[in-house]
Amino acid sequence: MRRSQRGASEPEPGPGEWTLEVYERLDGSMPYVAFAQSLDACQRLVLDIAVRTFLARQGHNVCGTEWGKALGQGLYEFRIRRTLRVIAAKAGAEIPAGINPDQKILLRVFFAVEGARIVLLLSGYDKGANPSEKRQDREIKLARTLLREHRERQRRAR
Repeated sequence: MRRSQRGASEPEPGPGEWTLEVYERLDGSMPYVAFAQSLDACQRLVLDIAVRTFLARQGHNVCGTEWGKALGQGLYEFRIRRTLRVIAAKAGAEIPAGINPDQKILLRVFFAVEGARIVLLLSGYDKGANPSEKRQDREIKLARTLLREHRERQRRAR
């Protein structure tokens, strides 16, 4: 990972170098999409900007910064804990009228890496709404289940 002048705490924003894909279960449901749709307008905008600007640029290398954490067995966590004002400034994005740019945001996105340059978005949750360790453990367990399902489907397809 290239280190920016901002240091290791910040991934370097920029155009996507990784392809983002959303995991779809056999029943057609997409836990990541359901998570994104459950958020308010400000949270959705922050999620979209952060995922496209930082995660798509760095992939699993965000784990070398405070933005990510490797959870083991190929599962990663992308941590979003900045306001819209901060995220938009770092990404060079405009803030639409009618959205509070200073709303506190605390989101988690679980992902895996496929091949050389694909980020597979599995699921996520609003940690700010429920920061309990029990909830976090439940969300990580779900993400591990989704990753196992994905890998099993890939294995069967070969």
